[in-house]
Amino acid sequence: MKSSRFTYFKRLFLFCMLIGFIPVIALGYFSYAKSSQLLLDKAYRGDREFVEQTQLRIEQKLKMVDNAQVQLINSSLVIDAMEQELGREDYQSYDKLMQSLYRLQLYEYGLTDVYLVNFEKNWILSSGGKEPLRDSGLNAVFMEYADRGKPFFWSLLRSPLVNEAAPRLWNMASVKTIPINTVHPLGLLVAVLPSQEIGKMIPKDSESGDMFVLDDRYRIIAARNSEWIGQDLSGEPNMAAIRQAEAEAGQFQSDDDKYGITFRKSAYNGWTYISKTNISDITKESKAIGWVTLTICLIVLLLVLAASLVGTRRLYSPIRKLYELVPAPDMRGSSAKRDELYWIEKNVHTLMGKESRMREQAQNFFAHRLLQGATRAQEIAARLESGELSDWKRMRVLCIRIDTLEGTNYTERDRDLLMFAINNMAGEIVPRKIRLNPIVLGDFQATILGDHHEPAEDLKHEAREWAEQIQRSVDEYLHLKISAGISSPFPKWTDAPRGFEEAKEALSYSVRLGRQSVLFLEDIHLEVVDSPVTYPQQIVQELFDHIKLLEEERCFELLEEFLAFITRKAISQQEFQMLLIRLLADLMRFAQEQGGNLYDMVPQDNKSVAGEILALKSAREIASWLQSTIVRPLMIFIDQRREMVHTKISDQMLAIIHQEYDGPLTLESCAAKLNYHPEYISRVFRKETGFAFSDYLSRHRLQIAKQLLLETNMTITEISEKLLYNKPQNFIRYFRKLEGITPKQYRELSRTKKQDEPEVRQTAGENQ
Repeated sequence: MKSSRFTYFKRLFLFCMLIGFIPVIALGYFSYAKSSQLLLDKAYRGDREFVEQTQLRIEQKLKMVDNAQVQLINSSLVIDAMEQELGREDYQSYDKLMQSLYRLQLYEYGLTDVYLVNFEKNWILSSGGKEPLRDSGLNAVFMEYADRGKPFFWSLLRSPLVNEAAPRLWNMASVKTIPINTVHPLGLLVAVLPSQEIGKMIPKDSESGDMFVLDDRYRIIAARNSEWIGQDLSGEPNMAAIRQAEAEAGQFQSDDDKYGITFRKSAYNGWTYISKTNISDITKESKAIGWVTLTICLIVLLLVLAASLVGTRRLYSPIRKLYELVPAPDMRGSSAKRDELYWIEKNVHTLMGKESRMREQAQNFFAHRLLQGATRAQEIAARLESGELSDWKRMRVLCIRIDTLEGTNYTERDRDLLMFAINNMAGEIVPRKIRLNPIVLGDFQATILGDHHEPAEDLKHEAREWAEQIQRSVDEYLHLKISAGISSPFPKWTDAPRGFEEAKEALSYSVRLGRQSVLFLEDIHLEVVDSPVTYPQQIVQELFDHIKLLEEERCFELLEEFLAFITRKAISQQEFQMLLIRLLADLMRFAQEQGGNLYDMVPQDNKSVAGEILALKSAREIASWLQSTIVRPLMIFIDQRREMVHTKISDQMLAIIHQEYDGPLTLESCAAKLNYHPEYISRVFRKETGFAFSDYLSRHRLQIAKQLLLETNMTITEISEKLLYNKPQNFIRYFRKLEGITPKQYRELSRTKKQDEPEVRQTAGENQ
């Protein structure tokens, strides 16, 4: 294997497992959750029913006690007793009242005691008999009941209140005022019901949790566990939720989610009936269901795992075979997320890219051979039959060439890259359905255009539009000026080479028509007329004259004038080129007349001068080329040749002066000896030496005179006669003018210096 890491196999295996695992796990979870919720709802529903039944049972008994109290209070016996002292004289009323109180304490009601209180007469009747109210231990309790201002209520009461040594029990006192429904009672009828009696009405064997009853002050008045009775739960957090609840009944979970609380509020006496159930007790049964569900799910998951492994191997088998066919990938530095499909896809894309590039190269190669005439008719027919070539009715060749690189940021080294960029632009702009692959042939970019339209003008119009669009794009992105030449239409693919030559021929006319042109060969041929071609000989002759005068700017103007003259003529490109060749021949002849050879002056660079001028693309380029390549070197040659002639004339004149200074030498005699005009040699001599002929001759004779004064004993008169001075005074005057002293003084000073030099040397020797 190429790699031990089968990423896609792992992912496929994981995917198959997830397909099986997720439904099984979800089904198990939801079945367990649903069963648990059903059990919890069932328990809550049972708690609600249990609390409601308990409330009804307790309130039924309380209402029985309430009714018995009402009947007794409304009896004439009690009404009359409120006005009696119940002394000895009232023993009959006393006996009847005691019997009535005993009847209330029947087993059916469960009352432990009944108190009849008279506040005005200050007495209390109970099962223990009569006693003064003020002396009773219950006096404070009964007075507090009377001050509540309620005609009826239940109150938590601990008894006995008199004998503190006896065990104290919690009771509920049913208090009613006498008369009924008054807030300023004359007396009270208090029935004492033990809390244990109420607790008996709460079932002991219920599946519900703890059950207890709270009074209006949230104190426990009855519960299964009698030890809870009397506890104040008003500060408990759960009581706050019950207190704030607006509904008469409800259920909620405690803050720690351990208990479910069911409550009912009684509109009869303000009591609250509460059931507190441990949730863990409720969910015991659901946990058993959960374990069964988990076991079943694990078994199913194992089966899914085995099926996933087998299925994954079968699904992965074709992928593995493909993966083994592709070249071994380089795993170094690759991401772990890259699997077998990634490498297969990458290699397929690579192969497709190579195939696409090879197809593109093959099409480009075919276009090259087609335009160069190297394609056989059988090959073209085969490509037409296979659909590789379109069976266009008419075709044209669009040929593009860069006008010039002058004034741009590019050099000749960038030309190939620029042609490649222009070729790409042509391929992007011209739709593929109407063209063959664009190619570059030397300095030309060529594209074969074609369509199925019958009128030839349609293709001509489209070709012009595409050419102009390419020009705009090249100008915008490359900042270059290009020209386009378009051939005449042709119907056969075998005529493509002729179309390419026609496009190049049309493009050659851009030299005369200017830059950034779009030229159709048929339009150019219509403009050419048969007329005699006039060669501008006068301009050429004037050009030669100014070359001799070394006036370069005027020469360039004359070259542009010459090109403007021949470009205005309606002549063919061949005739235009012949005029250029004739001008080149005239310049060569002129160079020979000046004593030189044009081919020696012009740098060849392994190129033909004629071929180079014919390859130029604009009249401006031709003028610049002629100026820099032909005219300027020719001027340099003429100037150098003149410098050599001037130097030779100057040297000859100097030799004559040095040899014939003591004769009757004049400028005319020198000119006669040298066969030049006196004015010409005078100008040449001044240019070369910086002195006029007469000045130089006088200075040379002065140097000879100084030499004769020092080396001979000739007199000044003899020297002046030898040097052809008319008078000695003229010699003396000229000598003094140049040297500042007379000839005699010059001789004396020179001899004195010669005599002093030995003495100076002798003194210097003695000092040493």
